[in-house]
Amino acid sequence: MKSSRHIISLLKRQSEFLQLGIFAEINLFKSAFLTPHLNKQLSFIYFKNQTLFFVAKHPAFCQEFDYTRKGIIQTLRIYPDKFPNLSTLKDAKTFLSRNTQFSRPQETMLLHHQKIQTFKERSEGEFTNYCTDPELYEIFEHIRTNIKKLS
Repeated sequence: MKSSRHIISLLKRQSEFLQLGIFAEINLFKSAFLTPHLNKQLSFIYFKNQTLFFVAKHPAFCQEFDYTRKGIIQTLRIYPDKFPNLSTLKDAKTFLSRNTQFSRPQETMLLHHQKIQTFKERSEGEFTNYCTDPELYEIFEHIRTNIKKLS
């Protein structure tokens, strides 16, 4: 009697269920070769026209992927027994998912969450006003009266 694992492996080899085999290879590749950091940054991976497409959640992953792309292709080509469908790939590409929304802090939100810092007035309003300009003299006198109100 054949086990269910054996039956599924036979089905994966048939041309009608080729996508099922490719899906299993992609899952094996994700779990065995991708770091947890890279796994978190991916929405999903798919294989089409001898190209492996990585769909990213963040634009920074697309830049980081450029450094690891050649290593991924070489890794899949080294192990044709583990990845019979993916070992024939010619290129690997990445792009950003349309459904990804980034939370960018807005200025109003930042101002709302910050506490307004206040200080106790230490001056008693006793100072000599040496200003000769009448406008500045009045401004300093206004400051003096406000300080005396707070004290």
